Amino acid sequence: MAAKVSLEVAPRTTLGKQVKQLRRQGIIPANLYGRKQPSQALQVDLYTLDRFLAGHAATRVIDLQLGGRKGEVYNALIRHVARSPRSGKILHVDFLRVSMNEPIVVRVPVTLKGTAPAVAVEGGVLLHLLDTLEIESLPGDIPEALELDINGLAAIDDSLRVSDVPLPRGVTLLSPADEPVVKVVAPRAVLAEEAAEAAAAEEKEAAAPAAEEGKSEEGSD
Repeated sequence: MAAKVSLEVAPRTTLGKQVKQLRRQGIIPANLYGRKQPSQALQVDLYTLDRFLAGHAATRVIDLQLGGRKGEVYNALIRHVARSPRSGKILHVDFLRVSMNEPIVVRVPVTLKGTAPAVAVEGGVLLHLLDTLEIESLPGDIPEALELDINGLAAIDDSLRVSDVPLPRGVTLLSPADEPVVKVVAPRAVLAEEAAEAAAAEEKEAAAPAAEEGKSEEGSD
């Protein structure tokens, strides 16, 4: 069982559009919810949160310390971090209350280990089709990542499925077992797929003006 980590937060009274003022001050709005309890409005220092996210996996259970070390403490997971699509800056974070004695469903990243001979020798292209898998376990048993060994991918079209991913003790896999996680394809197959996507995009773009023209004619009646 991985040791819990601590993060200090504070109650938040600033709500709605006024949270922009908090962000200007280097404070990130947050919410704590779950376990059929009312949602709590929180805030956390941006610098502290940035360092925490850089140093810990999102699957680690947190001692969420509300009001300092002598205040209330909650077991929680980071459920979602909202970022600006333009700058990547953190806008908001959601924490989920958990019980250490109750299983929870989460998504865990899949990392690849080794080198596929079909890529190194045969010149194939490795497609990482599933970046995360859905699992169920006690919060303390959630792995930081699931590791998949790709050393056995020796030929073009070889693949590994969800059922090939080894699971730590206490973890139940919920993702469909027959879904491919990684696959090696010939370079020409990748080029053909890209060409098909480009053709579809061009066709959609060509159809757009006609659709807009039709709407204009309808609106003129």
